[in-house]
Amino acid sequence: MAVHLESLYQTDRSLIDSNKQRSSHYTFSERILSFLTLNAILVGCTTTSILYVSCLLLNTFSAPLLLACFFLTVSTYNLNRLTDLDEDSINAPDRANYAKKHYTRVLFTVVGSSGVALLFASFCDLFAVFVIVLALCASCLYSIRIFRFRLKDILVVKNVAIAGTSVICAALLPLAVHFRSYIAISLIAYFVFLKVFINTVLFDVRDVEGDRLAGTITIPVSLGRQKTRGLLLALNSTLILWAALSVFQGLPYKYLSILAGSIVYGYWYILRLCRDGTTIQKSVDWLVDGEWILIAILAATVILGPAGWFFLLK
Repeated sequence: MAVHLESLYQTDRSLIDSNKQRSSHYTFSERILSFLTLNAILVGCTTTSILYVSCLLLNTFSAPLLLACFFLTVSTYNLNRLTDLDEDSINAPDRANYAKKHYTRVLFTVVGSSGVALLFASFCDLFAVFVIVLALCASCLYSIRIFRFRLKDILVVKNVAIAGTSVICAALLPLAVHFRSYIAISLIAYFVFLKVFINTVLFDVRDVEGDRLAGTITIPVSLGRQKTRGLLLALNSTLILWAALSVFQGLPYKYLSILAGSIVYGYWYILRLCRDGTTIQKSVDWLVDGEWILIAILAATVILGPAGWFFLLK
């Protein structure tokens, strides 16, 4: 009997220790995600992944451009964190509290990252520097109120501005090192613009309550979730025609197959995140921003061949 009780005790202890380890691991994972999102590192990796995929489609590559794109994104998104404290206090209290608590450090990150982005762009040529300056100017117009006006407060223009800035990085920066054709660049620009536009609207779906209270007119605030879902599904469907045109124009098929999977994935997360009653929290960061990182990883494994897949799946 005593041996049986001791056995049960040891079993209970092992279950408790196992649960503690899982809880500790989950807390650690949450902290990592929080660090990546609060410091705009995740979205920086996302934009860099967009540029990387664009470079692959154009048969070019430049490490300084990728680094310039990363630091540009970190700068612009941290600037937006500082100017959106009122909205974020409702939509993302953790983000607002972090920005308030570390205001000076975030401001230093904005200035420092801008300088580093310009430095890496200068390693290419003056055109790359011009593109980075253009993106920084667009970011200031988007985030900062000038004479009580900023692009973010205008319906649809907000989403167009974000998507347009991504296109500046994805379509114009590669021109600093290689030019292929205007048609290829236009196709890449359209895909990037539409995917980023859809993603920004999905973030607006998440932030709809805070935007409504702050008086910010967004597409979900104006149309509601159901009509917003229909709009996004229609826009995503145009990418089917885009895929056909891209094959016809000779963009690398091995990468287009990955982007075709992204189109299907887009249908899934639009339907998931736009359902009535769905509570969207941190999952949207991984589902939406994480998509481009996954695309970049898959594209890299295509380059590496079977060895890349073995490393990815082992």
